[in-house]
Amino acid sequence: GAKEYAFPRSEKYPVFYHKENSSAIYIGGEGKLYYYDFATYENYTEDFPVKNEGQCTMPGSLPLMLLFFLLQDNKNYLTLVEKYGDGMLVCGTGACAPTCWNLTQRKESTSWDGRGIAPFTPDSNTLVVVDGHDIYSTIKKSQQNGKIPRFRRVRGGGELYTSDTVMQNPQFVKATTLRHEEPHQDKIYYFFREDNPDKSPEAPRNISRVAQLCKEDKGGTSSLSASKWTTFLKASLICVDPVTKGNFNWLQDVFFVPASNWRHSKVYGLFTNTWGSSAVCVYSFGDIDNVFRTSKLKGYNGPNPEIKPGQCVSSGQHTPSETFKIADSHPEVEDRVEPLSPTKSPLFHNKHRYQKIGVHEVSAGDGCRYSVLYLATDKGSIHKIVELPDGVQNIMELQVFPKKDPIQSMILDHKRAMLYVGSTNKVMEIPMDMCRVYRNNCDSCLLARDPYCGWFNGSCQSVYLNREIHQNLNLDPWRGKCQKRDIKEVDDYQNITVVPFSRYYLNCPIESHYATYNWYHNNSLIKTCNTTHPQQDCFHFIQNVSHIHYGHYVCISEEDGFKQALVKERLVNQLRFMSQKGQATMTFGSWLQLLLMVVLVELFH
Repeated sequence: GAKEYAFPRSEKYPVFYHKENSSAIYIGGEGKLYYYDFATYENYTEDFPVKNEGQCTMPGSLPLMLLFFLLQDNKNYLTLVEKYGDGMLVCGTGACAPTCWNLTQRKESTSWDGRGIAPFTPDSNTLVVVDGHDIYSTIKKSQQNGKIPRFRRVRGGGELYTSDTVMQNPQFVKATTLRHEEPHQDKIYYFFREDNPDKSPEAPRNISRVAQLCKEDKGGTSSLSASKWTTFLKASLICVDPVTKGNFNWLQDVFFVPASNWRHSKVYGLFTNTWGSSAVCVYSFGDIDNVFRTSKLKGYNGPNPEIKPGQCVSSGQHTPSETFKIADSHPEVEDRVEPLSPTKSPLFHNKHRYQKIGVHEVSAGDGCRYSVLYLATDKGSIHKIVELPDGVQNIMELQVFPKKDPIQSMILDHKRAMLYVGSTNKVMEIPMDMCRVYRNNCDSCLLARDPYCGWFNGSCQSVYLNREIHQNLNLDPWRGKCQKRDIKEVDDYQNITVVPFSRYYLNCPIESHYATYNWYHNNSLIKTCNTTHPQQDCFHFIQNVSHIHYGHYVCISEEDGFKQALVKERLVNQLRFMSQKGQATMTFGSWLQLLLMVVLVELFH
């Protein structure tokens, strides 16, 4: 089951680090680094106090409110905890004096200047990528640098930064590096939103982008370009529903799914729109690379130089000055990056406002691999959505934090199939194979179409514990699957004894006004309640109970493809029920009581 670690105190700006295939997590807080191991329960705290009272300037004649905010900033908020070399890299704001430490076996090194790796004050629009000994960052190195963010290489291979004109007020989302067949072709890709240069009323305010850089970029050959990236290009990401023409233009988060061939590596992009709906669009790095290699530059009609803009040159060489000048003045390519073929449309979209995405691939009992998406909502819950042959299905909603605390971080451990979900107060370790929630009921276990879970020997079991489980992930109808195999399971139908010729209400509580509710009798659909009109319950009324009405009744709700059985009742003929209980030899008085009951029912019928 799920485990939790509560911080010794609430942390306003927590950061999280988890090493793949371990059971431990690091949390950076205000002047403190917390360590907790969910398997051994080992925990410790390292202190990183402010040195020399910090450097947040405090002129004497400041308004009280501004003075309060400056005092808040005058602390060392840890903003980066990452694996670096043989140890850990820990960086913090240092009370407006960004500072870093190398941590090896709980021994911290002498502090060093962290400008460009840690911000001066906590800032949400920052991105730091640690790739071996190289560090890339969007954090400004000076408080006087102005408001134009840049993407920098701050460690390894010489410092470089993007030109101030190539991005318009960027909001950075995520970055990754990608190894190619030849080392000099290795790329950095980063994803961001920026202001739309088209200011017409019907144009979206923001555009979602992907940018590319060559890892071995040496900068320009002139004094003005020597410290600039010379291989920068950017392209638009498209996420549009072709049926409704709904445009999801606000990139919230991305998740990278690597493949042995880099061209098949995928990017799952999470988008929202102005109406608060969300969509997931999937792109391949092969398609992204193809757009950058083959597209014309937007607004450029001149001849192409021998080394094309954005092209990686051989190791040790510089991008020619002519190529850089063209790319610097025309950094955007004309072609847009579209979602994967054949549909080139969103994987799915719905009414929820998601904020974070994670993707895990699980090998199910049938030997096929299924992608499972974990989507954090703005209400502190996580939706578990699986890609199936007939489309996506929302199989579970997890309310991670009872008070609907915002989810600050969601880390996936692929080898151990664990989720690490953090808030400002705690971090939860949640197994991905949560088969117990299906209550050891065969129908619920198979109906969910959860690739982690299946039915075996009377219980709902994890595929990691038993590869022989019975699952129903393909297009077969779910009903009847449990009966075809002689499965002995706990009978969780509630027995309801009903007198013949009486009336009976079947009542299913409506838990969501977005769901559809269906009543089934012995696996046949008998009633559907759509909830376009507000109602408290989904009723099925039996006017006159006869032998055809006895049997199994189940009410199933369905929302966004997620099905669950809410009510399960077995209507039993009272006479037969009593005989089954060994009460067939009834007294004359019992017969009279039953006869009187039937007569009264008929009188008031």
